[in-house]
Amino acid sequence: MEKNEVYTVTCTGYSEDGAGVVRIGSFVLFVPGLLEGEEAEIGITALKKNYGYGRVIRILKRSPHRCDPVCSVYRLCGGCQLQHMDHEEQERFKREKVRLCFKNNAGLDIVPDPVRTAEPFRNYRNKVQVPVQQKDGKIRMGFYRLHSNDIIDYENCAVQTDLSNELTMYIKELIQKYRLGNVMRHVLVKHAHNTGQVMVVFVVRKYPDPGLEKLTERIVRQYPAVRSVSAILNKREDNVILDGKQYLLHGELYIEEILLGCRFRISARSFFQINPYTTPLLYETALEYAQLSGKETVIDLYCGTGTIGIIAASRAKKVYGIEVVGDAVKDAEKNAEMNQVRNIQFLNMDAGQGAQAVIRSKIKADVVIVDPPRKGCSKETLNAIEKIAPERLVYVSCDPATLARDVKIMAEKGYHLEKVTPFDMFPQSVHVETVVLMSRIKD
Repeated sequence: MEKNEVYTVTCTGYSEDGAGVVRIGSFVLFVPGLLEGEEAEIGITALKKNYGYGRVIRILKRSPHRCDPVCSVYRLCGGCQLQHMDHEEQERFKREKVRLCFKNNAGLDIVPDPVRTAEPFRNYRNKVQVPVQQKDGKIRMGFYRLHSNDIIDYENCAVQTDLSNELTMYIKELIQKYRLGNVMRHVLVKHAHNTGQVMVVFVVRKYPDPGLEKLTERIVRQYPAVRSVSAILNKREDNVILDGKQYLLHGELYIEEILLGCRFRISARSFFQINPYTTPLLYETALEYAQLSGKETVIDLYCGTGTIGIIAASRAKKVYGIEVVGDAVKDAEKNAEMNQVRNIQFLNMDAGQGAQAVIRSKIKADVVIVDPPRKGCSKETLNAIEKIAPERLVYVSCDPATLARDVKIMAEKGYHLEKVTPFDMFPQSVHVETVVLMSRIKD
C-alpha cells in the first residue's frame, strides 16, 4: 500500500473525530466525509505504521443519512465536521462516541441515555471569536484551516446567528477602511438570543488607536442591539486570547441573558453555555440528578457566572460556587443579587483550592456539581471531592474522554455510576456534552 493508491472500500464505523473507518485487509484507514455503510472509491493521503488516512474520490453507494453541506468553506474549515450527516446520524454518532469513551478510558460497558437536544440545529451559537490577519493589504477574517494557522475567509457561518454573521462582515469592512489590520488580532461577538443584546470585543496589539473609536461609532450607529464594545490589549504571542487590560469603548462591560427564568450578566471573559436552546435541558437534567429537596448544601465547582448554582439555590438550603476567573465571580455575585438569591456564596479560587477551603471550613455538602473545562477535573479536585464525601456527584462534561477517566477515578474512591445522558450542544460538530450522576456507596 502506497500514498495516492486508489481502493474501493466500505465504511464500517467512525473515529472519535467523525471520520469514516475502513479496512483494507487488517489495515485501518480514516476517511473524513465518509458515512457508515457507504461504499466509496478512496485515495490514500497518508500512511503511518499502524493506520493511515484517505480521501473520498467517488461515492459508489450513498447513505440515506448523507446531507449536502450548506457551508461554502465546509471542507476547508475545521469547525463543523459533520455537516454531511443528517441530525439522526449525528446523534447516533455522539451517543456511540460517549459509549466508546467509557469503554476505552474507564473499562465500563454502559448504555448511554438517548441524546437530548433542541432545535434549531443551525444558527444556534451565542458566541463567535474570529481571528484577523492582513495579507497583501487585504483583511482576512474567518476560522483556521484544520491543523494550521491559515485563516479561511467566510461570509456566512451556518452555526452563528444571522446578526453575528452580518456584524462580523461589517466589522471586516471597517477594519479595512480604517486600516486597523496591524492593530486587530481577534474580534469576539457575544449575542444573547433571549434578550437580543450584543457584545463586541476587539483583541488588539496596541491601544489607544483613533481607528477603534471610529469603528465603534459606526457599529453602534448601524446595530442598536450592540450594548457593549470594548478592547482588550493583548501582547502575548501564544494562544491565550482574552488576556490583558480591558478598555470600555461603548455601553457597559457586560450584556445580559435570560435562562430558566433567571437573568444573568455576561462579560467578555466569563463562561456561558454556547447553545441557549439545549442549555435549559442540560441544566434541568443536572438538577434532576442532584435530587434537591430544599434541605441540601451544594458545592458548585467551576461555577463560571453562577448559572447552575443560582438556579439550584431555589431548590437547596445553601450553595457555594467556586470559580478561578475573577471577572466571572464578579458577574456571579451580581447575578445572584439581580435574581435576589441570598443563599449562595462565591469563592474566587481554583476548583481544587476551593474544595480544600470547603474541607477546612468543615462544611458538609450533600451534592457536588462540577462543570470543568475540556481537560476535566484535576487530581487535587477529585481528591478533595472524596474528602467532602457528598451523597451525589453531578458531573457536566464537554469531553467524554476526560469524563470517563474521572468517573473511573471516582469509582475507585467509592462512587457508583448511576446515569449517563449525552446532549447535542454543538450540532454539526463532533463535540458532545454529557451529564452523569454518581452516588456514594454506603459503607
